[in-house]
Amino acid sequence: MQSLGGLPALILTGASGLLGKYLLEEFKNEFRIFAIARRSQYECNAPRHPNIAWMRADISDIAGITKTFREIQTAGGADFLIHLAAYYDFENEYHPEYQRTNINGTANIIQLAKNMNLKLFVFASSVAACSFPTGNQFIDEDSPADGSHIYAKSKKAGEEMVKNFSEHTPSCIMRLGAIYSDWCEYAPLYMQINTWISNSYKAKIIAGHGDSSVPYIHVRDVLTFIRELLNNYKMVNSGETLVVSTNGSTSHLQLYKLTTRYYFGNELKPVLLPKFICAFGIYLLTAIKIFLRINFFEKPWMLKYIDKKLNVKIKRTNRIIDWSPDSRLHIEKRIPFIIERMKSEPITWQLRNSMILRKSELRVDFVIYSILADDEDVIIDKIIDSINSTFNLEQQLVIPRSDNQEIKWFVKLIYRLILTSINTNNKLLIQNYFEVSAVNRFETGYNYESIAFLLRKIEEGIIKYLNTDERVNKYRKELYDFITLPIDFALDEAEQQYHLYIHNIKTNNREEIQKQKSESASARESLEETIWSCLVNRK
Repeated sequence: MQSLGGLPALILTGASGLLGKYLLEEFKNEFRIFAIARRSQYECNAPRHPNIAWMRADISDIAGITKTFREIQTAGGADFLIHLAAYYDFENEYHPEYQRTNINGTANIIQLAKNMNLKLFVFASSVAACSFPTGNQFIDEDSPADGSHIYAKSKKAGEEMVKNFSEHTPSCIMRLGAIYSDWCEYAPLYMQINTWISNSYKAKIIAGHGDSSVPYIHVRDVLTFIRELLNNYKMVNSGETLVVSTNGSTSHLQLYKLTTRYYFGNELKPVLLPKFICAFGIYLLTAIKIFLRINFFEKPWMLKYIDKKLNVKIKRTNRIIDWSPDSRLHIEKRIPFIIERMKSEPITWQLRNSMILRKSELRVDFVIYSILADDEDVIIDKIIDSINSTFNLEQQLVIPRSDNQEIKWFVKLIYRLILTSINTNNKLLIQNYFEVSAVNRFETGYNYESIAFLLRKIEEGIIKYLNTDERVNKYRKELYDFITLPIDFALDEAEQQYHLYIHNIKTNNREEIQKQKSESASARESLEETIWSCLVNRK
């Protein structure tokens, strides 16, 4: 189908992640994009563009994501869907998010995609879903997803679902290498570089023989691949697995030598630490972590991968869509650019990389937003009932209310502004509203006490309702931040605007009285001058 505006339409899950944001920036002029994420566009610093519709949704929440897909259908549907959303951490322990997001969420997306009449469904997997090959063997398009890591197991489940789905809808699996950019933005590499250039006792230590290696792929190569894939979707057999990576792999020792060469000006000699000493050190760090509650990147599970090579060999991907990684973008050639970025823009470099390390399993703001959006009518009715039951008990309240509609309109307006402030993480939104419109409120008959009464009732009603939901009632600080604080800011602005309003009224009244006195004096003086003239000139 050709979407509105003549552009094809793309659904993108995981739009707030590293690859998702790069895809938005790259494709915003070529597609109408339905960008799905739990984080707000503001929080994750995603691109904004007329062709990007940002849709906050949790793919594991079937009711919420169904509503999102219904809105997409209403807006004309989509041609392609790229499913990037996934959870990953470096603990290698069971975490509910692996089941909730990677498995249940993928199942939900696949179920909803069945009715979209897509040209192609693309599932983002990883070469890390496969076991490390032995000897001179490689991972290719036919390798099974048989990795033992909990993340690998969740990706295996996703691949199996896509294989079954491919019988219904054109689909493919893209197994990605370790994605990085000229800013680094790949957590393990970021941690390694930071360590190697530091004064830490670990700065020169390389585990084993330094042969631990994974295949890297520059994000620009991934973007090129996806563009070619979507342009040549008819060339892909449904259910096909494609490998998006460089061939071979790059070892820790290679990266260490390149990093120290370009950072210090000469290549430093590493200390190669035998595996059994590494094991002692990591278990010692684990014990320190337990007692001192200090978190370390190194984990015991990493020991089994010392000196193992996740070698890749692309067998047919480049023939199917005529794509291969750009040799200029191989990590060995990009390390100088990464180091130079770190040197010339250190704050931005650290910020971009620290964002990659941050994990939040529960987006409290998103849950609050979802509850308020889903139950809007119920909550507003409760607020209105509370206002009506206490309105007559309050003195000094002036609200123009020939009927209930005026109050309901005002409550709904503020409620929607609270929703928007949560969605955009802009706590000054309601304050800004009163800055530009408070005078109009006062001119229609409201006083400050009335505004304050209504705002506090809205806050009280929302907090009271949220406290009945076990998902968020324990997050008192977040409830204060997202509900109470914006109301406090609004009240401060409303009070200031009311004082200015009253002051202007008094000033205008004084000026009017002065003007009347002036006009009266002028008339009297004129009369006296006339009389005097008459007296002087009387005959």
